[in-house]
Amino acid sequence: MKRIFRLVRPDGGETSVAVDVTGDAATVDVGGKRYALELLPRADGTFVALFDGGRVLRARVSHGKKETRLRTRGVETTLHLFDPRDESAAGSEGEGTSEVVAAMPGRVLEVRVAEGDRVARGDLLLILEAMKMQNEIRAEADQVVAEVRCAAGQAVETGALLLRFASDRI
Repeated sequence: MKRIFRLVRPDGGETSVAVDVTGDAATVDVGGKRYALELLPRADGTFVALFDGGRVLRARVSHGKKETRLRTRGVETTLHLFDPRDESAAGSEGEGTSEVVAAMPGRVLEVRVAEGDRVARGDLLLILEAMKMQNEIRAEADQVVAEVRCAAGQAVETGALLLRFASDRI
């Protein structure tokens, strides 16, 4: 099963972490870097992870409803489960979000904005095809596009960053 998490770094930035577990094997993508590993559960509730490069890591994993905690080498890290429903509910009316992420896997059909464009609430930003349906992604507030991270024809996974807005509102 594949799950998407957000890791909040000590500097306040966020890193996307995708974990795909099948049986005792896992593939983990951390900020675009992929790791393949084998998971060996132990009787004391910990796991031993054998990385494809030969590295061995022992960790305690505690699953919660909205987060997973990892404790390894005396350091605890919290991974927050990515849920696009929470993302849309988090912003208040007229405030908008700082970025647009894919709510589900699909293909970008059309990108209607470029970096530096000023968009108004309701403007069409891009069209994402998912599950044979075309989803129009619209601006939640008056904002300036800071970064376009997708292109027409590109396949995207759940949680993929599509657009980022400038921090200052217009």
